[in-house]
Amino acid sequence: MGPFETADSCREWKEEYELPFDVIPDGDGKIFERLTNGWVPYTILVGPDGKVALWESEFDEAGFAPAVEKLYQEPPAEGTTETGAERPADTAVPGAPAPRDAAPPPTRSFGADIVILGGGTGGLVAAHHLRRRLGARDRVTLIDRSPDHLFQSSLLWHAVGQRRADQIRRPLADLSRKSVEFINEEVVGIDTDARQVRTGSRAIGFDYLIVSLGAELRPDKVEGFDEMALNLYDIGGTAKIHAALDAFTGGSVGVLVTDMPFKCPAAPYEAALLLESFLRARGVRERAEIHIYTPEHQPMPIAGPVMGDAIEKVLRRRGIRYHPLFTFERMDPDERTIIASGGEPQQLDLLLAVPPHRAPEVVRASGLIGSSGWMHTDAHTLETEHAGIYAIGDVNNIRLANGKNLPMAGVFAHYGARVAAERIADEIEGRAPEAVFDGKGYCWLELGDGRAGFAGGDFYAEPEPAVRLYPPTRPWHWSKVAFEKWWFRHWF
Repeated sequence: MGPFETADSCREWKEEYELPFDVIPDGDGKIFERLTNGWVPYTILVGPDGKVALWESEFDEAGFAPAVEKLYQEPPAEGTTETGAERPADTAVPGAPAPRDAAPPPTRSFGADIVILGGGTGGLVAAHHLRRRLGARDRVTLIDRSPDHLFQSSLLWHAVGQRRADQIRRPLADLSRKSVEFINEEVVGIDTDARQVRTGSRAIGFDYLIVSLGAELRPDKVEGFDEMALNLYDIGGTAKIHAALDAFTGGSVGVLVTDMPFKCPAAPYEAALLLESFLRARGVRERAEIHIYTPEHQPMPIAGPVMGDAIEKVLRRRGIRYHPLFTFERMDPDERTIIASGGEPQQLDLLLAVPPHRAPEVVRASGLIGSSGWMHTDAHTLETEHAGIYAIGDVNNIRLANGKNLPMAGVFAHYGARVAAERIADEIEGRAPEAVFDGKGYCWLELGDGRAGFAGGDFYAEPEPAVRLYPPTRPWHWSKVAFEKWWFRHWF
């Protein structure tokens, strides 16, 4: 299906590539906007019942083949599980993971072992809430290959010289002061049957596991990335961006989204606005062209057309050229160009790029990913199909009522961590878990010049997320500064 294409262009495309299947036009883009998160290409598998069985932005045979196979299996009788067993009344929830037995309660005389993978937003919050709720005999262990917690929301300020690296990170070893054990090693294996995780030097058993490893950045998936692009989502990359902007004397600057999905949907737009403000303050703005290239059909499509239109208006007012539906294909470092599928090369003097995101290799190798390429959980409990194992933040995939996916954003990792921690603590203490994740969230949109917008709402609302946008002001910017200060003071 060709979004915003004509019947003639679809026929020409089919003939040019000798495609054995029909290509049909979606001239006004209505089907495209209804079924996708706002980018192309996008793979959708629809079953005989007309329901979407699989959706993903990248064709992944590991997820696609099992999903096709499942469509050919005889559906279970109503009121039963796929194995034919009678379905308990309290687990018959559409879209929830397959019913499973409750996690075996730990022997209280020895305490419970809770292991948290990842020291980002979700891992940090989960560790604190668990430690606050549980007694001394229960052990909380956090494992991360990085020695530091990085407050990723401040990376954009680091890119324009408003923060030093030491101001936006803290040593995870400091968690020992709060009785959280920190292991500074990479996780190389997760064994759900043996209920243990492995690092390079040891095996650590668990009664409960919280996977908060985030999305793995994979610039290596783009040939020429290291030679041509500066990584917008990495502290080493933002340091290089600041140096490049300091030395910039004129030319074309691009902010490129190479692939979908990516975390912090507002970040590419914030980056363009902040660098525009930076170059203007340096007196070189008139000698610069600023571009944003993205496969999305509008900015932050999950938040709806009102949000997208508002951001586009800000970009136009600031003279930033917006290129939606830019289906990035490759970079040519020698020519300093980026090329979209079927498009003309775009020459750039300076390129800031969002690299492809993937589920961490240890999650993929451990068989914990679903057909989307990410971990699947219950939308409200955040528990996986494995008893006592939770996935929070960017590593999980939650489908919304409109068929799109919950965005990758720190606020959802933060709130999800609280839910997972409270549910685990309730189980350990012998109470029925009550905490639920409600899909509510918010974010700031930095515009530069000491101003920011703010948006928040209910992403679980039906039929579409209900998100409200507040106009940009200086107080919104200072509220984000205050939140950053609170974050470090509260958790460290």
